[in-house]
Amino acid sequence: MGKIKALLVGGPQSIRDEDRIQLTDSLTEAIKYSRYGGYEHFRHAGEFVSLDGDRTAVFEWTARTEIAE
Repeated sequence: MGKIKALLVGGPQSIRDEDRIQLTDSLTEAIKYSRYGGYEHFRHAGEFVSLDGDRTAVFEWTARTEIAE
């Protein structure tokens, strides 16, 4: 299976629109988006949308964690 196009929804508004499009290997693993010393976590809840003609999985924001030092 190839890369899956994902749209990151929710979370901090400061995430740029172009960064909200990601590629992932799995619909069951969270996408961790690195931002300001931590990670924004997004999970797929089963929804898909059409984006630029491509079937795109919607990943919704679930939490933020800090990077451990």
